[in-house]
Amino acid sequence: MGDLQPRMRAADADRAKAVEKLGRHLGEGRLSVDEFDERVVRAHAAVYLDELPPLMVDLPPDPQPPARRPTGPRSWAPTAAFVVLAVMVLSWSAVMMVVHGAPPVFPLILLFLFLRNRRWHRRW
Repeated sequence: MGDLQPRMRAADADRAKAVEKLGRHLGEGRLSVDEFDERVVRAHAAVYLDELPPLMVDLPPDPQPPARRPTGPRSWAPTAAFVVLAVMVLSWSAVMMVVHGAPPVFPLILLFLFLRNRRWHRRW
């Protein structure tokens, strides 16, 4: 209902939006039940778009909803430098443990921790 052209016909969705806004104002206590009922009847009887805004002239405009952050993958993503560093530490500790006769427990733990945070998805 932004840029109204004169005598443009209202759709059911336009009337429903107006009634929804009136319902929010009723819920916030700005309208009595009688006022709400009267305005809802007038909203459903509206034939043209320019008949809907006068129903809300004395009510404050709806506040803008807060901007939603886009949902996506988690922000933790290993960079190339982190991956190179992890590979170097794993290979160095594996070599040192094999040279000294110990099983490579530390590299396996690091590998497990690194792979545990990865998400495995099929991408079609």
